[in-house]
Amino acid sequence: MANISAAGIGSGLDVTTIISQLMTLEQRPLVALQQKEAGFHAELSSLGQLRSAVSSYQSAVSALTSPSSLETYTATSADTAKFTATADSNAAKGTYDIEVTNLAVAQKLGSSAFADLDTTTIGNAGDKMTLTIGTDSFSVEIGDKTLSDIAAAINDASDNIGITASILQEDANNYRLVLSSNASGTANTITLAFEDSVASPIADPLGMTQIQAADDASFIVDGTYTITRSSNTVTDAIQGVTLNLLEVSTSAAQLDVVQDTGSVTTAVNGFVNAYNTLQNTLAGLGNGELSGDSTLRMLQGRIRSILNSAPTGLSGTYSSLSEIGVEFQKDGTLTLDSADLSSALKDDRTAVIDLFANDDQGYAFRLNALMDDTLDSDGLISARESGINASISTIKDGIERMETRLEIVESRLRAQFSALDLLVSNMQTTGNFLTQQLDILSNMLPNNRN
Repeated sequence: MANISAAGIGSGLDVTTIISQLMTLEQRPLVALQQKEAGFHAELSSLGQLRSAVSSYQSAVSALTSPSSLETYTATSADTAKFTATADSNAAKGTYDIEVTNLAVAQKLGSSAFADLDTTTIGNAGDKMTLTIGTDSFSVEIGDKTLSDIAAAINDASDNIGITASILQEDANNYRLVLSSNASGTANTITLAFEDSVASPIADPLGMTQIQAADDASFIVDGTYTITRSSNTVTDAIQGVTLNLLEVSTSAAQLDVVQDTGSVTTAVNGFVNAYNTLQNTLAGLGNGELSGDSTLRMLQGRIRSILNSAPTGLSGTYSSLSEIGVEFQKDGTLTLDSADLSSALKDDRTAVIDLFANDDQGYAFRLNALMDDTLDSDGLISARESGINASISTIKDGIERMETRLEIVESRLRAQFSALDLLVSNMQTTGNFLTQQLDILSNMLPNNRN
């Protein structure tokens, strides 16, 4: 008898549904593993959020780890049309009278007029021009060259010492080569020398003359000290101050250099806000995928321990955050009393900075070190991530094995039901045959004859 090709046709059973329901029961352990894997991936994602939050917190903390970056100063000019000024951490408080008596300019030289740029050639083949500033020089070929050729040769020279060549067009028939020193001041004056192909000196075939002489900047400080520099940007006259000279004046303007308390206030505000943001993130993660996670609890505990441990060995006025207006609230976040901080900065600015930036005991120094350890490649977060990834790898192996087993189970069930289907079909056929035969015999009995 022929085999049954479609499950259930021979027996009338809904074999596909039966097998599907049986496989659903068999797949329960697989589903559990997949859910566990998904949970671990969610933990990894949460640890990524934790890493990002810790990194952001460290950025705010690190702003308070450098005393020099907090010891900032501002420099203010009373007449910004005459000069402007900036100050760095090396500056000192002071007031100065500045009178600008001269501005630095760069030298310019111009050639005789030539009829065009690209056809008229200059001098004889092999003629050379040497350009010198101070003790440095370089040479270019100018003989039998056009103005365009000469300008390009100067600008493209690999050993150019700081000279720019350009073309000035007076009208349709008058073009001049202009040479400019890239730096101002008399020390950057350009000198020219010309020679022929056999290195003999020759007259200047370009007819170069001075358009603008180089000059130095000069200014008077406090009506007494005259200072001269080659540039209008002066960085080495007043300690820690950069002056930008803009216009010659006939009277002095005041320069004030003062400490900038705003930088410390901004940094401390950033410290408090970043901590609160971090705590909110940690709380959210603790109520979510990282609920009960030891890494999270350990980090929270270490941060709180540092903030609750006053620095030791500091010689300044302050030894705790609360003394400068930074205190814990009932919900575990920090608050800053700006008035207290302002008062502390006024009384002992250095002590406030040392409270954070001392390179052994400062709050910011210790917290920054903790963040480094936490974010390190073998730190707290990475160690947890490695453990989770190992668990995921183990689960993946288990899932692969279980999927293989389930394929075998399903194949076996289908074979068994196929055999059952064939058996039932054969039994039904045999039963039908026997029924037919019994009906024939019954009709042959005497009582059933007409």
